[in-house]
Amino acid sequence: MYSYSETSPGVEPIGFREPKRFSPFGPSRIDRKWTGTRAPAEQKPDLEKLAEERERVLGEPLSEEEVAELVEKYRHSNCSRQVNLGKGGVTHNMLEDIHNHWRRAEAVRIKCLGVPTLDMDNICFHLEVPIMLWKPHAPIYPKIVKNVADGLTFEETKEMRNRGLNSPPLMKLTRNGVYVNVVERVRTAFETEEVVRLDCTHVGTSDCKKIGVKLRDLVPCIPLLFKDEQIILWKGYKERE
Repeated sequence: MYSYSETSPGVEPIGFREPKRFSPFGPSRIDRKWTGTRAPAEQKPDLEKLAEERERVLGEPLSEEEVAELVEKYRHSNCSRQVNLGKGGVTHNMLEDIHNHWRRAEAVRIKCLGVPTLDMDNICFHLEVPIMLWKPHAPIYPKIVKNVADGLTFEETKEMRNRGLNSPPLMKLTRNGVYVNVVERVRTAFETEEVVRLDCTHVGTSDCKKIGVKLRDLVPCIPLLFKDEQIILWKGYKERE
């Protein structure tokens, strides 16, 4: 299923699993052709009008006391108004669940685990995306890892991969863990290292690739290899200059 939050807007899909119909966001609100990515608006938006509409919907901001009261009411693990957000991130079904809770309660607790926790600001942003009118299949994207990395020859790419596999892991990631500090750890490591290895044993091949894609965009860096649940990242040719 298509994910609002786990799709990189900078990567164009190479194919689709279904005919490109009208935009799943519907006419007038976000009237654009469906390309599988977040397409640019055809007209420059009126920011003042958007801000007024958002303020009208949300109402007056809560006071610190009201925020503390809501957080205390809904933060506990036995909260009945809870949505579990997994590796798929913010999907159509996830948004529908959240909106259904909002119809019956003033707040909802969203428990986030796994890949989406690499970028929590991104999750918060996509919670305000309108619900799609229909559920598109995820587009087909190009391979994450190229046979020859950009800026390297084949032999250099092979050497970098071997260096990464033989280096000690920067950190060990657990399945469905919380990865909020991973991006900063990788950035810090690249200040002294060219290649970084992340040990993702038991995380799963699919999650490893999702983590690699997120780090590629957030750090930024270049994934060189996904092998035996290990992620090898290169800081990039430009960073070496």
